[in-house]
Amino acid sequence: MKKYKTYYTGVEVMEYCQISERTLRYRLATLKKKYMGQSSLLSKQNNIWRIHNSILEHFEPKRKSLD
Repeated sequence: MKKYKTYYTGVEVMEYCQISERTLRYRLATLKKKYMGQSSLLSKQNNIWRIHNSILEHFEPKRKSLD
């Protein structure tokens, strides 16, 4: 049984969701407003974002590729 991480960093989210750094920044800007009072889901410590695994679906690409 594989144990999943509770929190991911920005780099890990980019690799997992296959998005660019610019896309990550745009998504973080909108989600920061949405989850403003909930530091357990989205927080920044020492210039590193901590993103909870329950909100990872917000980082998925909006359009599907034709591959």
